[in-house]
Amino acid sequence: SRREFIKTTGKIAAASALAGVTLPHVYAAEDNTIRLALIGCGPRGTGAVADAIAAEGGPVKLVAMADVFQDKMDKSFGVLSEKFRAQVDVPRERQFLGFDAYRKAMDCLRPGDVAMLTTRSAFRPLHFEHAVEKDLNVFMEKSFAPDPGGTHRIVRAGEAAEKKNLKIACGVMCRHSTAR
Repeated sequence: SRREFIKTTGKIAAASALAGVTLPHVYAAEDNTIRLALIGCGPRGTGAVADAIAAEGGPVKLVAMADVFQDKMDKSFGVLSEKFRAQVDVPRERQFLGFDAYRKAMDCLRPGDVAMLTTRSAFRPLHFEHAVEKDLNVFMEKSFAPDPGGTHRIVRAGEAAEKKNLKIACGVMCRHSTAR
Protein backbone atom coordinates (compact mmCIF):
# COMPACT_ATOMS: atom_id res chain seq x y z
CA SER A 1 0.00 0.00 0.00
CA ARG A 2 1.06 3.62 -0.33
CA ARG A 3 1.16 3.97 3.45
CA GLU A 4 3.56 1.04 3.81
CA PHE A 5 5.62 2.41 0.92
CA ILE A 6 6.00 5.78 2.64
CA LYS A 7 6.88 4.14 5.99
CA THR A 8 9.53 1.92 4.39
CA THR A 9 11.05 4.61 2.21
CA GLY A 10 11.38 6.97 5.18
CA LYS A 11 13.72 4.54 6.85
CA ILE A 12 15.61 3.94 3.61
CA ALA A 13 15.93 7.66 2.89
CA ALA A 14 17.42 8.35 6.31
CA ALA A 15 19.86 5.45 6.09
CA SER A 16 20.85 6.27 2.50
CA ALA A 17 21.40 9.94 3.26
CA LEU A 18 23.91 9.12 6.00
CA ALA A 19 25.54 6.00 4.57
CA GLY A 20 29.27 6.43 4.16
CA VAL A 21 29.31 9.96 5.56
CA THR A 22 31.69 10.86 8.35
CA LEU A 23 29.77 13.05 10.74
CA PRO A 24 31.59 15.71 12.76
CA HIS A 25 31.28 15.69 16.52
CA VAL A 26 28.50 18.23 16.63
CA TYR A 27 24.84 17.75 17.28
CA ALA A 28 22.50 18.61 14.47
CA ALA A 29 18.87 17.92 13.74
CA GLU A 30 18.27 14.74 11.79
CA ASP A 31 16.49 15.09 8.46
CA ASN A 32 14.18 12.14 7.91
CA THR A 33 12.09 13.95 5.34
CA ILE A 34 11.04 11.86 2.36
CA ARG A 35 11.58 14.04 -0.69
CA LEU A 36 9.28 13.58 -3.68
CA ALA A 37 9.62 14.52 -7.34
CA LEU A 38 6.42 14.50 -9.37
CA ILE A 39 6.95 13.48 -12.98
CA GLY A 40 3.66 14.18 -14.79
CA CYS A 41 1.49 16.88 -13.22
CA GLY A 42 -1.97 15.80 -14.35
CA PRO A 43 -4.84 14.94 -12.02
CA ARG A 44 -3.54 11.42 -11.32
CA GLY A 45 -0.09 12.68 -10.31
CA THR A 46 -1.52 15.51 -8.25
CA GLY A 47 -3.74 13.03 -6.41
CA ALA A 48 -0.83 10.64 -5.83
CA VAL A 49 1.25 13.41 -4.25
CA ALA A 50 -1.70 14.45 -2.07
CA ASP A 51 -2.06 10.82 -0.92
CA ALA A 52 1.67 10.57 -0.16
CA ILE A 53 1.68 13.79 1.86
CA ALA A 54 -1.48 12.84 3.77
CA ALA A 55 -0.24 9.31 4.60
CA GLU A 56 1.13 8.52 8.04
CA GLY A 57 4.69 7.35 8.39
CA GLY A 58 7.02 10.27 8.28
CA PRO A 59 7.54 13.78 7.06
CA VAL A 60 7.08 14.10 3.30
CA LYS A 61 7.94 17.07 1.11
CA LEU A 62 7.42 17.69 -2.61
CA VAL A 63 10.64 19.28 -3.89
CA ALA A 64 10.49 19.04 -7.70
CA MET A 65 7.93 18.83 -10.50
CA ALA A 66 8.24 17.96 -14.20
CA ASP A 67 5.83 18.04 -17.12
CA VAL A 68 5.75 18.99 -20.78
CA PHE A 69 2.83 21.40 -20.31
CA GLN A 70 3.13 24.59 -18.24
CA ASP A 71 -0.62 24.81 -17.59
CA LYS A 72 -0.73 21.33 -16.04
CA MET A 73 2.21 22.11 -13.80
CA ASP A 74 0.74 25.45 -12.73
CA LYS A 75 -2.62 23.87 -11.88
CA SER A 76 -1.04 20.98 -9.96
CA PHE A 77 1.31 23.30 -8.07
CA GLY A 78 -1.58 25.59 -7.17
CA VAL A 79 -3.75 22.78 -5.82
CA LEU A 80 -0.95 21.12 -3.85
CA SER A 81 0.59 24.29 -2.41
CA GLU A 82 -2.81 25.55 -1.30
CA LYS A 83 -3.75 22.30 0.43
CA PHE A 84 -0.28 21.33 1.76
CA ARG A 85 1.57 24.64 2.11
CA ALA A 86 4.22 23.34 4.54
CA GLN A 87 4.97 20.17 2.52
CA VAL A 88 5.33 21.77 -0.93
CA ASP A 89 8.74 23.34 -1.50
CA VAL A 90 8.92 23.71 -5.29
CA PRO A 91 10.20 27.14 -6.36
CA ARG A 92 10.23 27.99 -10.08
CA GLU A 93 13.83 26.76 -10.42
CA ARG A 94 12.66 23.24 -9.50
CA GLN A 95 9.66 23.25 -11.86
CA PHE A 96 10.93 21.69 -15.06
CA LEU A 97 9.34 21.69 -18.53
CA GLY A 98 10.10 19.57 -21.57
CA PHE A 99 10.83 16.02 -22.53
CA ASP A 100 14.04 15.98 -20.45
CA ALA A 101 12.34 17.54 -17.41
CA TYR A 102 12.10 14.15 -15.67
CA ARG A 103 15.91 13.99 -15.46
CA LYS A 104 16.17 17.46 -13.94
CA ALA A 105 13.47 16.73 -11.37
CA MET A 106 15.08 13.42 -10.35
CA ASP A 107 18.45 15.19 -10.03
CA CYS A 108 16.91 17.21 -7.17
CA LEU A 109 16.48 14.04 -5.12
CA ARG A 110 18.89 12.11 -2.93
CA PRO A 111 19.34 8.33 -3.20
CA GLY A 112 16.44 6.70 -1.39
CA ASP A 113 13.98 9.51 -2.10
CA VAL A 114 10.85 8.91 -4.22
CA ALA A 115 10.20 9.60 -7.90
CA MET A 116 6.47 9.60 -8.66
CA LEU A 117 5.98 8.57 -12.29
CA THR A 118 2.52 9.56 -13.48
CA THR A 119 2.99 10.50 -17.13
CA ARG A 120 1.59 8.62 -20.09
CA SER A 121 2.75 5.00 -20.29
CA ALA A 122 4.84 5.62 -23.41
CA PHE A 123 7.42 7.38 -21.23
CA ARG A 124 7.26 5.10 -18.19
CA PRO A 125 10.05 2.63 -19.12
CA LEU A 126 12.52 5.46 -19.79
CA HIS A 127 11.61 7.31 -16.60
CA PHE A 128 11.68 4.14 -14.50
CA GLU A 129 15.11 3.12 -15.81
CA HIS A 130 16.51 6.55 -14.96
CA ALA A 131 15.04 6.45 -11.45
CA VAL A 132 16.67 3.06 -10.81
CA GLU A 133 20.00 4.36 -12.13
CA LYS A 134 19.71 7.27 -9.65
CA ASP A 135 18.93 4.86 -6.74
CA LEU A 136 15.45 6.30 -6.23
CA ASN A 137 12.43 4.52 -4.87
CA VAL A 138 9.49 4.75 -7.28
CA PHE A 139 5.75 5.10 -7.24
CA MET A 140 4.31 4.64 -10.72
CA GLU A 141 0.79 4.68 -11.99
CA LYS A 142 -0.62 2.14 -14.35
CA SER A 143 -0.49 1.42 -17.17
CA PHE A 144 3.20 0.62 -17.06
CA ALA A 145 4.08 0.38 -20.74
CA PRO A 146 2.27 0.70 -24.07
CA ASP A 147 3.77 -2.38 -25.73
CA PRO A 148 5.64 -5.65 -25.06
CA GLY A 149 9.05 -4.01 -25.58
CA GLY A 150 8.26 -1.39 -22.93
CA THR A 151 7.00 -4.09 -20.59
CA HIS A 152 10.30 -5.97 -20.94
CA ARG A 153 12.19 -2.76 -20.11
CA ILE A 154 10.03 -2.29 -17.00
CA VAL A 155 10.71 -5.88 -15.89
CA ARG A 156 14.49 -5.49 -16.41
CA ALA A 157 14.54 -2.19 -14.51
CA GLY A 158 12.47 -3.84 -11.75
CA GLU A 159 15.04 -6.61 -11.44
CA ALA A 160 17.82 -4.01 -11.19
CA ALA A 161 15.80 -2.16 -8.53
CA GLU A 162 15.41 -5.37 -6.54
CA LYS A 163 19.19 -5.92 -6.56
CA LYS A 164 19.64 -2.39 -5.21
CA ASN A 165 16.91 -2.95 -2.59
CA LEU A 166 14.84 -0.10 -4.00
CA LYS A 167 11.11 -0.08 -3.35
CA ILE A 168 8.63 0.11 -6.21
CA ALA A 169 4.94 0.81 -5.61
CA CYS A 170 2.29 0.82 -8.29
CA GLY A 171 -1.15 2.35 -8.51
CA VAL A 172 -3.92 -0.04 -9.40
CA MET A 173 -7.47 0.84 -10.37
CA CYS A 174 -9.13 -2.07 -8.56
CA ARG A 175 -7.90 -1.54 -5.01
CA HIS A 176 -11.25 -0.21 -3.81
CA SER A 177 -13.40 -2.88 -5.45
CA THR A 178 -14.91 -5.25 -2.88
CA ALA A 179 -15.62 -7.72 -5.70
CA ARG A 180 -11.90 -8.17 -6.26
